[in-house]
Amino acid sequence: MLWFLLLLVGATLVNLVVDPYALFGTPRIMGLSQIKPASANRLRISKPYQVRSNQPRTLVGGNSRPEMGIDPGHVCWPDDMRPVYNLGLPGVGVYRQARTLQHASYMSDVGLILWGLDFADFLSPRHAYNNTPWPPGKREYEDGLVVNADGTENSDYTLTRFQTYLTTLVSLDTLVDSLETVFQQDNPYSSNRLDNGFNPARDYISIIRSEGQQVLFQQKNREIEKRFSREGLTIFSGHENSSEEFMSLEHLLSSMARQNIQVYLFINPYHIDYLSAIYRNGLWNDFELWKLQLVKIANRYHVPIWDFSIITRYNTEPSPRSEAGGKTLDWFWEPAHYKREVGDMMLQTMFSGGCGGAQAEPVGAKLERANVGSFLEKERSKIAALLANGRKMN
Repeated sequence: MLWFLLLLVGATLVNLVVDPYALFGTPRIMGLSQIKPASANRLRISKPYQVRSNQPRTLVGGNSRPEMGIDPGHVCWPDDMRPVYNLGLPGVGVYRQARTLQHASYMSDVGLILWGLDFADFLSPRHAYNNTPWPPGKREYEDGLVVNADGTENSDYTLTRFQTYLTTLVSLDTLVDSLETVFQQDNPYSSNRLDNGFNPARDYISIIRSEGQQVLFQQKNREIEKRFSREGLTIFSGHENSSEEFMSLEHLLSSMARQNIQVYLFINPYHIDYLSAIYRNGLWNDFELWKLQLVKIANRYHVPIWDFSIITRYNTEPSPRSEAGGKTLDWFWEPAHYKREVGDMMLQTMFSGGCGGAQAEPVGAKLERANVGSFLEKERSKIAALLANGRKMN
């Protein structure tokens, strides 16, 4: 019994010191816990707690695209809006993104939110959201959020947080991840998340060096094609110009307006392979309707919105065809994920170009009700022309 207790205490101390998921906020130690390869597996649990501990002034929200592309440490952030925390959560829907932003900003110092919106997150089969109530029923993960969907304080939060910390500390799975964390410290290409929530995507570099970037493109293109070729996909519920996703967006904007928190909305950039898949699968009309609806909602809450999905020199780089070790694209990791270099230009654009060098070509455009119609028409002409000239996916 004594040996078991000693083992338990020892494992707990190791887990606390190494903190493999960056959950407890233990200072990182060079050579021991600076890199957190296991943190990618627990982001949905750790980031909501981490952001409350970091007390940022600015939040970056969305899915994995802004998590990999928008750097909280970039020089473009205004001094009075630092520190910045990247709350991007890979693989979660719009409702959870909105609820996590609501949680992070509740009774906090947050004054600005940049929320990256993704077309695929709003797509669903036609029957999925008919007669959706609002707010929807409480979901299990919401016990770990400090605020309920209706804006009241969550009475289960403190207990849930304590239970999460305790079970993580004494877990043998955590111990295995702690040991793996220590062993991976000499691997410069290990997966990692920084304390500010940013994903530096070093693990992508390892794949590119060993197999070539075309492997990433080919795999993602297959995923995109499978997703966009499903029958009955639409952005709206039934015959109504709404859905759970649009209601989640409006709910977040309404909540932030009541707290006098500024929100910037932006549409994520996509490589031309991604845009081509949207067009070829008959979803371009929905893509345009989605943008029109976003502009309408943003206007309603006096929120600016930028479109970085436009066709430019940056997202029309030819898809990679080289073998391992060959030249990589300058602006994209694969069709769905843009590099930090693109994110840097996006920040320059949203903050009126007051930092960094001049852009060879605008990376995006601010959408207004007065210009969105002609803007969308030009983009449709550009994608049609590219495909007519034989531009295809890998």
